[in-house]
Amino acid sequence: MDLRYLEYIVEIANQHSISRAADRLFITQSNLSQYLSRLEEELGTKLFDRRRNDMTLTTAGTLYVDTCRDMLLKKQDLYNQISDIAQAKTGNFSVGITPQWGAAAFSRIIGPFKRAYPNIQVSVLEETAEPLTYALLDNRIDMAIIPLASPSALPQNGIMLAVEELLLAIPKAHVESLNLLLHYIEGEFPTVDIGALAQEPFIFSQSGTTIRKLENICFSSKHIFPNIIAEINSHPASLFMVEEQLGATFVPVSCAAASDKIQYAHVSPSVQWFVAIAFRKGFIPRQSEEYFIQLAQKFYNNSFHDMAMPEL
Repeated sequence: MDLRYLEYIVEIANQHSISRAADRLFITQSNLSQYLSRLEEELGTKLFDRRRNDMTLTTAGTLYVDTCRDMLLKKQDLYNQISDIAQAKTGNFSVGITPQWGAAAFSRIIGPFKRAYPNIQVSVLEETAEPLTYALLDNRIDMAIIPLASPSALPQNGIMLAVEELLLAIPKAHVESLNLLLHYIEGEFPTVDIGALAQEPFIFSQSGTTIRKLENICFSSKHIFPNIIAEINSHPASLFMVEEQLGATFVPVSCAAASDKIQYAHVSPSVQWFVAIAFRKGFIPRQSEEYFIQLAQKFYNNSFHDMAMPEL
């Protein structure tokens, strides 16, 4: 069942560009452009409005692309079901993950999955949580591992995997200079009131990310405007900046690396996010996808119950 020409139009819609779509499809730009022109001539209408650096779907184009996506999903589901019947363990599915944190988790899950299903192809889309949610709504991916700001944001067909705390990482030299009162409980991280950090420089995540939403909520609860000196989504980079005594940052427990230059602490009010796996509408997992989901559940259950904390 050859539906690759449907994939061509869908990819142009995804990329908003013939050149970018051609690169992703590994075909020439001229061939893709000629195919689109022939198709529009056959249909008697334009599928895309063309601007200098952007291509957007017309009303007819939206109808055409939505139908293409449905047909491609039906093909994938059909092939997957036939593979299960034949016990061939072949097929493919797509997963959305967030950069850094999500990629680290995926790297731990994909190893045991590929050992069990070596002939299943898993394609990956790396984006922040909001674009991944839209990708699910558009049926561009089958599932996504995403962090949520609250449990109420869990999609109707999603599964909650874990709750993870975000720790404060502050230069040890700043702890001394600010005379912070760190409240210790033996064997745990100390706790610091966020109100004591009104003047501390902060490295925040970029706007639109889940962690940035949580950072904003934490400070606004104390009616504080944070002193943001940098915005970056890389936890290793932000922790390096903490070691360089540029300021403090928030980091998920799973990304907190031990350092003799960093003081980790719980913050009051506490900051946490909710790790979930969400699915596109109508998604029915087959054996291999069920196994991938089970591995994700096992990974997060083990990670947040048995995780070794960085040394103080």
